[in-house]
Amino acid sequence: MKSAHTLLVLSLVVLGTACRSTDSGRVEQLEPSRSSSIERAAELMADADVVYLGEEHDNDVGHSMQLAFTEELFRRRPGLIVSMEQFEADVQVFLDAYLAGELDEETFLAFSRPWPNYPEHYRPVIEWAKRSGVPVVAANVPRRYARTVAYQGLGSTDYSLWTPWSVHTDEPPYLARFMVAMGGNVHDAPNSSLLRWFAAQCIKDDMMAQSIVEALDRAQSEGVDAPLVVHWCGRFHSDYGLGTVSRVALRRPNLDQRVVSMVSGKEDGRPAPDGLVLGDFVMRVPDQD
Repeated sequence: MKSAHTLLVLSLVVLGTACRSTDSGRVEQLEPSRSSSIERAAELMADADVVYLGEEHDNDVGHSMQLAFTEELFRRRPGLIVSMEQFEADVQVFLDAYLAGELDEETFLAFSRPWPNYPEHYRPVIEWAKRSGVPVVAANVPRRYARTVAYQGLGSTDYSLWTPWSVHTDEPPYLARFMVAMGGNVHDAPNSSLLRWFAAQCIKDDMMAQSIVEALDRAQSEGVDAPLVVHWCGRFHSDYGLGTVSRVALRRPNLDQRVVSMVSGKEDGRPAPDGLVLGDFVMRVPDQD
């Protein structure tokens, strides 16, 4: 994430197949304060290698905005690849087959373990990708591995095709935020079972980072001109340039990464007390009813 990029608050509703809400909103630039648009925001990010669309998982308006961002970026970067936390790496073959028209939707869903909110929040981007010929990466570690780490520790999981080559747990700002989010105290971390849960979080981040880097490498080897990965994930995985973002940077330090977060309610999206900036852009959305 480039901290020099302007922090925007995007607060608009994009009408379309992904959106059940009919509320209206606005696009507001914070620094400097001025009106903007989702098209302008996409224009400012269109030269990146990776764009993260961090989300609140259950927000209708937010998912509509994610899809609009993805479409706008695709208009500017036809080599776009969608990467998704919401699908696990071992179902890639079924996802590819569905996008290619080789599987019907019922069979695809039966074998791909979609999230419960798939129909309203993720089906629209999958169907758009299918119509548009855009590849989609099932980026996440299979949940069975993350669950094992959460209960038994990082050493309990052997390497497989669906786990990352390396897992990085030494990221103090990320650990601090994780401990607070989980109701713990970072000062008690060395003696806390929450460290196992943090390791489970990290194995997801490292798997998604590995998936993103491999997608870029694969596209370049296939002659795709200027590939761009747009990664859909829960905002905690990408906020402040931590989590998945920092792990991609460990693997490819020279990649240009941009972060879009999503805030609802009274959160303002301004820099944290430690000086870290939430993202290059922030989508402000109404609270989910």
